[in-house]
Amino acid sequence: MATSIFLDHAAGSPLKPEVARAMRDSLEGLPPNPSGAHRLARATKAVLEDARDRVAAQLGVASRCVIFTGGGTESCNLALRARPEATALSISAIEHAAVRSAAQARMPVSFLGVTSHGTLDVEAATENIAPNSLVSVMAANNETGARQPLAELVAALDARRGDVTLHVDAIAAAPCDDLAPLCAQADLVSLAAHKLGGSPGTGVLIVGEGVSLTPSSFGGGQERGFRVGTQDVAGAMSMAVALELAAQDRASGALARMGHRRDQLLSSLEGRSRVQVTARDADRLESHLHLLVEGARSEELLFLLDEEGVCAAAGAACASGAPQASTVLLAMGMTEEAARGALRLSLSTGTTDQECVAAAEALGRVLDRLAS
Repeated sequence: MATSIFLDHAAGSPLKPEVARAMRDSLEGLPPNPSGAHRLARATKAVLEDARDRVAAQLGVASRCVIFTGGGTESCNLALRARPEATALSISAIEHAAVRSAAQARMPVSFLGVTSHGTLDVEAATENIAPNSLVSVMAANNETGARQPLAELVAALDARRGDVTLHVDAIAAAPCDDLAPLCAQADLVSLAAHKLGGSPGTGVLIVGEGVSLTPSSFGGGQERGFRVGTQDVAGAMSMAVALELAAQDRASGALARMGHRRDQLLSSLEGRSRVQVTARDADRLESHLHLLVEGARSEELLFLLDEEGVCAAAGAACASGAPQASTVLLAMGMTEEAARGALRLSLSTGTTDQECVAAAEALGRVLDRLAS
């Protein structure tokens, strides 16, 4: 197979070699189940708790606040079962389906509007959040990359924090942002390892002290009884190492260099009147470049790019192949026709200059082909 250029890291980044080694080495010669009473099970348990401590250190929380789950969707679903006494539930209009569907399954939902830049309208949100509410607002949008004004929202809700519980889906933001300040402000925070080059099927839910949570399954008492069942210890270690590598990327300047490559890719599109950059004026994740191509369809853009060896997406991976327009773009005020021409290119810190140049050339050929 010809070499492919992978620009779909927002859907999931390939397992990093350092993560794979840590997963292998941490459990070599040990049984997978940490719940036994014998010495080998205790050794496995020690690996699990080491991973928990390392995740907690990266997020600036107490280790007991770290709950390992089976992925980001489960973490979000579990978070939306928090505070059983809540009588109202509000989420932003651009939340991932893992939040939106879980919220709607629990009770009627109030949707908090966003601006045309894809960011939460904080003033309207604070007016519309009812007393005794569970609120869920993502840290950054998984499609457009637009960071959300959570610090502003928290400040606006400060006087009401006794009757408002805040969940943040930080899954898309984790590869780029230091989440410790966020974890200090929110009551619940969801993460997924595969967005960071960790193991798929591994998630984390940060549960703040005093937050009540209804389990979604029953059995043993693992993970404080919030998420029972045998833990994936190797997956937990993958989350710890992936978060540490993301912190190294921020400290070393690798994140900033990725943003520069993203901007170079964007600059190659300047002058193309049919191409619009989504959320261009918002503070966006350095990894994301989301485009609307006038008169095109996402499926044909992806097909033609795939022929050119470029792997991209239209939006959320779980919605790929779905014919309907993105709810995120519609919430931003775009027409359904415009939203059907969406294209998302997402980088990692491992994406090279050469790959970005080749991708830009391939995208140019695709756009020329569609225009002819």
